[in-house]
Amino acid sequence: MQRSLLLFQNSIHSKETLRVYQYSLDKFLKYFKLRDYDSLAGMDSKMLQEMVEDYVMEKKSQGKARSTIKTPVSALELFCDANDLTINWKKINRLLPAQKKKSGSKAYTTQQIQKMLQATTNIRNKAIIHFIASSGVRIGALPELKLKHVRNMPQGCKVVTVYPDDVEEYYTFLTSEASKALDDYLEKRVHDGEHLDPEHPLFRQNYAIGIAKPKHLAKVSIQAIIDRILRRAELRFGRDGSRRDVQLDHGFRKRWNTIVKTTDGVKIILAEKMFGHSTPTIPLDETYVDASIEKLFEEFKKAIPELTIDDSQRLKFKNEQQSQKITQLEEKIARIEDLERRMRVMEKSTQ
Repeated sequence: MQRSLLLFQNSIHSKETLRVYQYSLDKFLKYFKLRDYDSLAGMDSKMLQEMVEDYVMEKKSQGKARSTIKTPVSALELFCDANDLTINWKKINRLLPAQKKKSGSKAYTTQQIQKMLQATTNIRNKAIIHFIASSGVRIGALPELKLKHVRNMPQGCKVVTVYPDDVEEYYTFLTSEASKALDDYLEKRVHDGEHLDPEHPLFRQNYAIGIAKPKHLAKVSIQAIIDRILRRAELRFGRDGSRRDVQLDHGFRKRWNTIVKTTDGVKIILAEKMFGHSTPTIPLDETYVDASIEKLFEEFKKAIPELTIDDSQRLKFKNEQQSQKITQLEEKIARIEDLERRMRVMEKSTQ
């Protein structure tokens, strides 16, 4: 393999970032009809500077968004840095289109997610929708998940290890409703002939026969699946770049974040832990924050009713919670009555 490419690849630690950056780099090579990566690495810096500038200005003239152009620029910057190529990146960044206010600042509603689930009959796709709605994970985290990263928890729920073995690793959970959807999907894979292994992908690509070696479902494939479902549910319109109220993938995270953080009794600092990020005002220092899985799960359980998608399931869960509260209250009353009875007996014995 070409040394310039090896240096580039070994500078990236995320598989998803590597995939996106290499794709962007390949498009740049194809645009300028360059033979290979070493040809790019061996170019005169002044000539390469002009090529990158021209590439950015061409994309800008096509009406591409700043974020769309920024990705290949970042990939090229990393490649140049890895191969000791000096480019004036400050000048190039000034050529980028102005930053616009992000569209899609709203969250999906529970009713909209109900429509998504009604718009697909595919058991895997239903499991994906339930998974991201319940866990609040970024879609980019799904391709790296394996079966071993999901474990059973009480009350039919599951815990998910997100970004495993990474400095950004964190835990989140699946409601019993989402857990059942995932179990149904895995049972189908077994029925189709797959021998489930802890190292197998949690969500696999389509297959002709189940015993074929399972391949991870890529981020772009998951986005395409959700896009198709949204269109069938008439929740997404056109490809003309028109602004939308809800971002395709972030709408799920926005919903999770809003529900969990507005649930009575939920500690915000632990909600942030389950959400997988910190803020300057709420540092997530492992030394000072009790963030055991059990502790996090106690917080998550408080939000389960509102995270649940199916109305009947939500009502059932609320009724169960109410029954538990009544049982606990009755037990408390019984203990008090028992204590009062013993006190009366003690008073009589002292008379």
